Amino acid sequence: MRISSPINFPFTYNSYTPKPVVIQRAEFISFSFFTTLTNQAAPSAARSFDPLISPVMTGAFATDIHSEWFQAASSNAKTDFDGTMKALVDIGYKRMEAAGYRDGKFYGKSPAEMKKYLADLGARMVGSHTGSGLLAEGDTKGWDFWKKNAADTAEVGCKWIVQAGYPSKDIKSLSDVKRLADQFNKCGEIAKANGLRFAFHNHVDEFHELEGRIPFDVMIENTDKGLVTFQIDTAQLVYGGFKCHDYVNRYPGRFANWHLKDANADGKGSTEMGAGIVDFKSLFAVAEKAGLEDYFIEQERYNMTPLQAMKHDYDFLMNASYVKW
Repeated sequence: MRISSPINFPFTYNSYTPKPVVIQRAEFISFSFFTTLTNQAAPSAARSFDPLISPVMTGAFATDIHSEWFQAASSNAKTDFDGTMKALVDIGYKRMEAAGYRDGKFYGKSPAEMKKYLADLGARMVGSHTGSGLLAEGDTKGWDFWKKNAADTAEVGCKWIVQAGYPSKDIKSLSDVKRLADQFNKCGEIAKANGLRFAFHNHVDEFHELEGRIPFDVMIENTDKGLVTFQIDTAQLVYGGFKCHDYVNRYPGRFANWHLKDANADGKGSTEMGAGIVDFKSLFAVAEKAGLEDYFIEQERYNMTPLQAMKHDYDFLMNASYVKW
């Protein structure tokens, strides 16, 4: 699950002919490995989806073995990775999103080993959080990292490779934001060459005004729609002072990938889905307009045990009448 550990910058970041599929909500809910569990799409009646929508659940792995993600299963998370993963699969999370790519491995496993490990559990990895700071011109080492990362992410069976944060310490002007957008376009090209999709995951800093503009808007406006999509972190966007569905209406077709996370009304972190202030109903009402293909549950704070929270979130989506994916 993607719930837990923060990503530290700078770090080396880490045509398909679609066939129509009929899936049920439970098959779509995904889990993010880094801190919590990912979500699966909510159920209700089976329905036909756009061919690009994957009929599997996604999830994310904790950024490191000590993240909150592992604490979900055991006080000794480091020794209960297997138990935690099995518990998540038993809840219904079958599609995972990782946030633990280092030195060519995912949580210490080679791409082939991780792919087999998840397959043996009846799951698979569909996305990976990774990233880099703003690369200097001619930074061949940085681009070599992206190329190797993309190749490994493809080998493990992913669809998505995601820049997991905004390198705010590198950004001093709108010119820097535009350079970052150009970098994302190039990342998108590398991803495409490996059969992947590239996405950027928002936090809060990119919603702080810079030279009269919101950097998040500048990134959207200066990236190629065919190469770059944006993974909405619902709680972070709300903490940035905006509504998720308003962004979808402003930039239709740019948000194919979502991190579903509820936000506490006091502005202090996240909470279980349905207990906070994120307007999920209005967001799902514009899912088609957003271009939604996949979404993940990211649970970073708990008012119960982490695994109980992941079960709560799964049930919340499965029972939400407005969730059709």
